[in-house]
Amino acid sequence: MNAIDFLVLNAMRLAEHAHRLRDHRRKAPPGEDRPAYFLHLSEVAWLLTDSGIRDEELIAAAFLHDIIEDCGYNAQSLAEAIANQRVAYLVAAVSEIDKGQSWETRQQVYRERLATLNDPAILALSCADKISNLMDMNRLLAKGYPVDSFTRRGFESQQAKFEALDRLFQGRVFERLYQRFTLAFMEFRASG
Repeated sequence: MNAIDFLVLNAMRLAEHAHRLRDHRRKAPPGEDRPAYFLHLSEVAWLLTDSGIRDEELIAAAFLHDIIEDCGYNAQSLAEAIANQRVAYLVAAVSEIDKGQSWETRQQVYRERLATLNDPAILALSCADKISNLMDMNRLLAKGYPVDSFTRRGFESQQAKFEALDRLFQGRVFERLYQRFTLAFMEFRASG
């Protein structure tokens, strides 16, 4: 067996440990279930594999996709920890690096970076992440919570973000993945 055989398992372990140390949980209104963040990471990986993607480096990146943003890693330290440059590159490509900028600016920079790179693996990773986020938001909306009770921006801002991402993903990600995004986004829009 070579290192790639254990890449996804190592990514799972690294991600679970890093997020657990920081006690990361999914956002939710007070009193609602806030599962361990590893559930979100697992959903993103599952969405990719369920779409027919068999790229082990991309699946590993799914488990690690928020480790730079949320756990104090950078691309270099992640590459060293996981012993894989491509995984670190994929994670860095979908990470919001400068949290000091406004939310609107960060979203714009994120979309511009994705459009410039136009890498199918990066777009698929981003799309799966956004599907998982939409599914979680839809779950809370179905319970009657307003969007601004579990995000820092209201419904209109979130809808505009997902509309811009929809234009970016359309025709550029695996069809099954894009269909899931479309369905989740339609459900989100219908709740507004």
